[in-house]
Amino acid sequence: MIEKILNKIEEYECICLYRHVNPDYDAFGSQFGMYDLIQNTFENKEVYFAGDFSSDLVAKYQFNGEINEPNFEKPTLGIVLDTANQERIDGDISLCKEIIKIDHHIVVDSYGNLNLEDSTASSCSQIVALFLKNKRVKLSSFGAAALYMGIIGDTNRFMYSATDERTFEAAIYLYNYDFDMQALYERMYMKHAKDLKVNAFILNHYIEDEGVAYYVLKDEDLKHLKEKKDFGYGDAIRITGAALALMLQIYYKRIAEDTAYNMLKNDLGFDDDAIAWIR
Repeated sequence: MIEKILNKIEEYECICLYRHVNPDYDAFGSQFGMYDLIQNTFENKEVYFAGDFSSDLVAKYQFNGEINEPNFEKPTLGIVLDTANQERIDGDISLCKEIIKIDHHIVVDSYGNLNLEDSTASSCSQIVALFLKNKRVKLSSFGAAALYMGIIGDTNRFMYSATDERTFEAAIYLYNYDFDMQALYERMYMKHAKDLKVNAFILNHYIEDEGVAYYVLKDEDLKHLKEKKDFGYGDAIRITGAALALMLQIYYKRIAEDTAYNMLKNDLGFDDDAIAWIR
């Protein structure tokens, strides 16, 4: 499938990269990583981005290029990363002539003309990093660092159960690009004062029920903490760095149930019985 994807990219001059709404490290990491892969592997490609880039996470990648959407006057190939279903895509893929989906969540919507879906992978960034097994593929240190951040973010520094030998294989490929790993970790895990206030609020207001700890952030809480209303799972993982980041947003209809299921199953490693209990 990797060879088919590379051949499809070769066919197009104009490419637009998508990922999911409320992006986390893996969403941005796979998006920036794929951008870098295309720019370094192919010649004469116009690579664009779709989606909102107002997140505080963007600056941590130290991207020096331009973030623009295409005008779609030329036939455009859309590549959607880290997004299980069409409803969560940040952007309009109907403007693209063809779609490639690359994702690691449980398969619920194979919306691409080409679909690279591996629900056993730790992250979408891992899947993209393993494109490096193909000798055609090239990266810069920027792309390697972006993909490494995606892997670290979704595995919580290799802690989650989806981490396996392929995860470390991908990490070794990326490590060999000689980026500053200590600086990368500092960018990812250095806390702002407002993050510490959110963390303190969560730790002081969580609920424990039969061995499961969770919390619910209501709109008035977010206003008090001066957080945006779409504060979500990725933000919580970034701030708390633990499974306590599980939030019952389902109750407040902030996220779709299939999205919540993917988060619980793939990201936090809950089995189906535990998910049924939470529901």
